[in-house]
Amino acid sequence: MRDTDVPNKTMAGRAEITARKLHLNPRQRTVLIAINGHQSMQELRKQFRVLGDVDAIIGDLSASGLLEVSGMAGATLASRGTPTPAAANASSDESQLPPISLVRQFMNESSVAALGLRSFMFTLKLEKCYSKEELLDLLPEYQRVLGKAKDPDYATAMTRQAKAMLDAL
Repeated sequence: MRDTDVPNKTMAGRAEITARKLHLNPRQRTVLIAINGHQSMQELRKQFRVLGDVDAIIGDLSASGLLEVSGMAGATLASRGTPTPAAANASSDESQLPPISLVRQFMNESSVAALGLRSFMFTLKLEKCYSKEELLDLLPEYQRVLGKAKDPDYATAMTRQAKAMLDAL
């Protein structure tokens, strides 16, 4: 994939976040939840480099019909506020899940992908968060835990993504 390509969730991808029918591994699920149709492949490779071959993960998700990849023209439309067809459908499908639970899923999946079974204690704390404020209060620990498991750049990128998701609420 080119650096300027922009992946976005398909209807099936948004449904998979809710239904979990395909039993994606934690790395695939983390990337699927994080993809929003605004980040280029170059940005995603940098953000998720700790997870391994990002192109392979996105390629697998695309081959499964969960993502569609468009060139930079699609990203330009999305960034100008003109919804692409996929982005227009996203709001209706993802509204089935409360937005807080999407952020919790992202934080849970990314911590499990980074820590494996060692994420158990953090995920217990995460499951007790029911409001935006509680999740915001947990972000420093989230960054610390990910930083210990992987590297500080990964922890910063994941925390930034979670914060952006919370800010959008």
